[in-house]
Order: sequence, then structure tokens, then C-alpha cells
Amino acid sequence: MRPFQTLLVFPPFWEPTQPYLALPALTAWLRHNQQAVTQWDLNLDFHERVISAEYLGNLLVTRNPEIVRQTLPLEEVLRTFLPQVDAAKATLRSPRYYDPAAFIQAKATLEKAYQLLSLAYAPSQCSKRGIVLPYRESSSEQLALATADETCNPYRDFYREAVLPRLQAAPPDLLGISIADTTQLVGGLTLARMVKECLPEVHITFGGALFSKFAAALQDKPSPAFDLFFDSMISGEGELPLLSLIQTLASGGDLAQVPALVWRDQTGRVHLNDKGTPVAMNELPPPDFDGLPLDKYWVPEPILPLLGSKDCYWKDCAFCDHYVSYAPRYRLRKPGLIAEDMAFLAEKYGVRLFSFGDETLSPNYARHLSAALVAQKSELRWSILSRLQKGFDAETCEQIYQGGCRFIMYGLESAHPRIIERMAKGTDPATAVEVYRQTDAAGIYNYSFIFFGFPTETEAEAQTTVDFITAHRRYIHSIGAGYFFLQKFAPMFRKYQEYGITMLDDQDLSDDWSISIRYDTLEGMSQQEAAVFHQGFMRHLQKIYGQPLWLVDNSRSTLFLYLIQHGKDWMQNYDYSGQVEVEITS
Repeated sequence: MRPFQTLLVFPPFWEPTQPYLALPALTAWLRHNQQAVTQWDLNLDFHERVISAEYLGNLLVTRNPEIVRQTLPLEEVLRTFLPQVDAAKATLRSPRYYDPAAFIQAKATLEKAYQLLSLAYAPSQCSKRGIVLPYRESSSEQLALATADETCNPYRDFYREAVLPRLQAAPPDLLGISIADTTQLVGGLTLARMVKECLPEVHITFGGALFSKFAAALQDKPSPAFDLFFDSMISGEGELPLLSLIQTLASGGDLAQVPALVWRDQTGRVHLNDKGTPVAMNELPPPDFDGLPLDKYWVPEPILPLLGSKDCYWKDCAFCDHYVSYAPRYRLRKPGLIAEDMAFLAEKYGVRLFSFGDETLSPNYARHLSAALVAQKSELRWSILSRLQKGFDAETCEQIYQGGCRFIMYGLESAHPRIIERMAKGTDPATAVEVYRQTDAAGIYNYSFIFFGFPTETEAEAQTTVDFITAHRRYIHSIGAGYFFLQKFAPMFRKYQEYGITMLDDQDLSDDWSISIRYDTLEGMSQQEAAVFHQGFMRHLQKIYGQPLWLVDNSRSTLFLYLIQHGKDWMQNYDYSGQVEVEITS
């Protein structure tokens, strides 16, 4: 008898620079429990196949030919530009990646290639950041239209040609689709819809951070999404629910017994089962990357993702909605086990670089992990996200550097005391400065997230953050900046009036799959004013930093790889003076 077959898929659109951890983590758990499972990074396959000279050439000739010819000299593009696309991908996988001029030209070439995809599927807008169709992705009704649109949905052609034939040749019993963020929503739902149409016997389940947010909204309500897209959905951490779902489907059991499952009964009612107890971190096997082509990602060497913990030990930030994805308790994997995982994965896959995706990894944990790695005489290098908190003293920073930590990302958010307090960040500017100084002195490169326009923040208060960065730019190495969006699942949304918000957008509130909500405030910068302030801030960064690599390409994978190759001093002193754009035609 054929064993029950599970296929786990990570759909587009996502940056194709490293595997996303969800699939390898779930695959490891299922294989640990003797389940037959295959994992497929469909996002990587999408970028690799679609962003190519052959595929784009065929599209430009066959789709929207009038628009294409009115927009650009097609023959010249086919002859001179498209061959550069494949060469650009080859550059990203080669040592030339570390030549800034070659790297930036390659990335600019690929960005133009995505723009060509926009012409073929107009009026959709395609870029390296995602594909935006002319539909509201916060509405399930609009998503039903988007996933059926043959004119402007590029995923349909790709799935029809490259995915459905494989699935029809060897149909899985269960198709699990992992969605981390909204950039994957149309891609994931289009796949599910097309599979449902041609392989209705396959049970389709969705999971991941985004669908954990949707789960409660579906409870007790009839939803056409079950007819169009899926048979079930997993809310929160997936190890135990996915294993239980497989066992239940294989035995013909009752879906009501599967923890954390969203499912529909024969009357059409939608249920959300109790979540149950998650698997202890110390009982999980290391991630399993078998089946993923690590040499095909758009980087010269692989970076493997890891988690040392689940949830956040602070978890008070008013604006953050990440808690939805986790069981309601912060849990750690023993640092010694993580060190063993890293050594095992390094030997098995021939890698030396790891990125920790923990919501925040404490300085104490990083110190203990470093001690375990030093005891192994490890040569591995790793990056973390952490908090600007006490604990990053000189001794700790030196210890974690010796253990291989080279890159720490912090959530600065704001440097104004009132705004920090309103955010419930639990940080202060003086401590932040000391952390920056100590990590810099130890040789660790840092990256800081900030945003403008937290409700009631004035322009003068936002300027305090600008002045803080300007004053301490010697120790603040790189920055990712944006402006505030109100998240529907953030703690502050439940009491938005307390944050000076006076009105919420009716359309966003009525859309059943909305995540961000537009709003008005009585005081402080509006969302539009915050966006304008952010633009001015980005210009200011060029004045005080010049043109470092992180202002040309802000990808954390890029910064980590360049840091390991060239070192911290090079990263701080490099000033790019070449072209950032390329032309499609000469």
C-alpha cells in the first residue's frame, strides 16, 4: 500500500536568496515521525524560470504585443537586453557577487526584467519586491477574481506550464501551502485554486504567519474560500497540527480532533479547533533542507535559517502582531542543542553561514550559544535580531563575536522618549547608544529598523530620531526605514482611541482579509505626512553616510554576505559612486 504523500510548498513572491525556514522545519518534524513528505520551494522555481531570457522573450512576443511594441523596441530588447538577464543571475551565484559594481549592475538588470513582466501582464506591477495585481488583496471576493484572471495574473501561466504537470503525474494526498506574508497571497491562492480545479481529490491546507491571522475571522462563518482555495487551514505553529492532520486524513478520522485546525463541516459551518500544546523546542529535530537546491538561490553561498526560540520574551510592543503565529508562551531551545544543530547542518550541507529568525534573541542567550560554539572550535558565522537592551556589555559583545556572531539587527523604531513609551518598547536612547558602541567595538556590524508616523508623533519628535542617528552615525552602521502602518492584529488596534486615532477606514474594516487599516488622527503627522518625512530622511541619510552598500541594496542577505566577505571596516567605509540603474535599450 502506498504511504500517505504530503507535499509542502512555499509559493511566490519572496526574495530568492535563501530557504524560508517553515518548510525545512516542518519537513524535519514529519520525517522524524516517519511521514513521507516532499518540500518544494516554488518561489525559487518561479524566479528562476520566469526571470530568464527564454521565458521573458516568449512573453514579450506573445502577450500584449501592441502594448509591448508601443513601449519599447522589441527586437533590440530581445537581442541585447534579455541575454543580460541570465548573465545577471549567474553573477549573483558567483564570486563576482562581491564586486559591488558587478553586483549592483546585476541587481539593476533583474529589476528591469521584473518590469518587463509588468508589460506582459499589464496593468499588474512587477518588481523585485512583489507583484501587485489590480485587485484588493484584503478582500476574499477580490482575490477570487485575481486568482482567475488570465490577463494580469502571471502565476497562472507559470503554474499551468511548470507545476500542474508535475502534480498530475504524481498527485500528493495532502498539499500544504505556507504563506509568510501578503506578497505570497495571490501566488499561493492561485496555486490552490488551480490544483482544486484539476485535482479535487487532493486535500489542500494553508498555514503560516498570514493565515494564522485569518483563522479567527473565518470561525463560525460560511466562506467561499473553502470552495475555491482550501479544505483546511492551520493556525499558529504547525508541527503538531500538520502531523495530526496527516494521520487523520490517512485513517479517515475526525477533523474535529486535529489541533489548531480551521475546517468546514458538512453543514458549511467553519470551526477553529483548540490549539493544544505545542511541541517543546528541545524535542524538535534540526531543520531538514533535503530536496531544496541550495546552490540555486541567488547568492554565491547558502545561508541557512534557524530558530533558537519561539515567540518574543518582551512581547509588549503596541504595534507588533507577530505574536499571532506562536503559542502564547516564550520558549527556548537549549543553546547547546542549537550549537549541535549548526555543526550538523554545516557538515551535512557544506555551509558556514546561519541567520537566526527569532523575534528577538537575548544577549544572554547569544552568550551561552557562543560559549558552546567556541567549545566546538566552530568557524561558523551567524546573524541575529535582538533588542537595544542592557546586557550587551563589552565582555558579552566580545564573547558573541568570538562565537561567530557578526551581524545584529535591532528595532530602534524611534529615539524620542514619549514615542518609545507610547510604543511600549521598553528601551531608551542612552542604553541604545551604549549597545551600539559596544557592538561596534567588538567588531559586530549592526542594522537598525526605524519608522516614522506612530500615531500622534509630531514632525519635531520624528526629527529627534533623525538627530539621534546623525549624532551617532559612527556606531549606527546601517538602517532600514519606513513609516507606520496600523496592524489589525496588533494590541494597540483593540484600543486605538487611546493612541489618538479618531477614524478607521471603512473599506479596510469591511474587507474580510485585511491586515493593515488606514486611519486618521487628531494630532501629529498623518500617514501621508509621515511618508513624505520618510522620503526626506532617506535623502538625509545620503548626506551623512554617502552611498554605502546598504543604501543601494538593503537586503539583509546582501549585507550579511558582504560583511563576511569584506569585513566590518569595509562595510562602514565603502562609498559607491557608480550607476545604480541600467537601461533596457542602448
